[in-house]
Amino acid sequence: MSESLFFYYLIIWQPLGYLLGVVGMIIEGDITWFTFAFLTSQGFFNLWLMLLVVFGGIVISDTLFFFVGRTIHRFPRFVKIWSDKIAQPFDRHIHNRPRQTLLISKFTYAVHKPILVRMGMTDKTYLDFMKQDLPGVFIWILVIGGLGYFSGLSFFLVQQYLRYAEVGLLLGLIIFFIAIKLITKYSIKQL
Repeated sequence: MSESLFFYYLIIWQPLGYLLGVVGMIIEGDITWFTFAFLTSQGFFNLWLMLLVVFGGIVISDTLFFFVGRTIHRFPRFVKIWSDKIAQPFDRHIHNRPRQTLLISKFTYAVHKPILVRMGMTDKTYLDFMKQDLPGVFIWILVIGGLGYFSGLSFFLVQQYLRYAEVGLLLGLIIFFIAIKLITKYSIKQL
């Protein structure tokens, strides 16, 4: 690992890694959390601090998209293209089973953020939204983080055969994408 320039700078500027974790969670949570869970298992980050960073990033991201939904009526073209086209088919589920809809959408690529916006467009208060969202957040953190963390731990078993940690991370990401694809197919069938 000492031959990797990326890991060298990550060790030197570890606080920057935590900051990148928060920003990454706001932009794209799945890949960011999987990668940081992998790196945490390799000893680059403190597990508890990284869990706090990830949780904070998710809450910030979900809150931002919820409040985008509160103000989106000012941008009718954006509503029609993004929120209506992607999330409107889930309106019945959002109203009848918001907790399950939020949970399933966390594992469905390209659907979660429009559903958060759609939740903001409802008459739910922010507190009600968070009560519905937090159980899914914890489950998502455990599943995605578990995949990343344990793929990192398994890396120690095959370390003598692999020269760079990037190869182990690549294998973990491939498994992650296959799992997400299967979960997405299953989630769409359930909705």
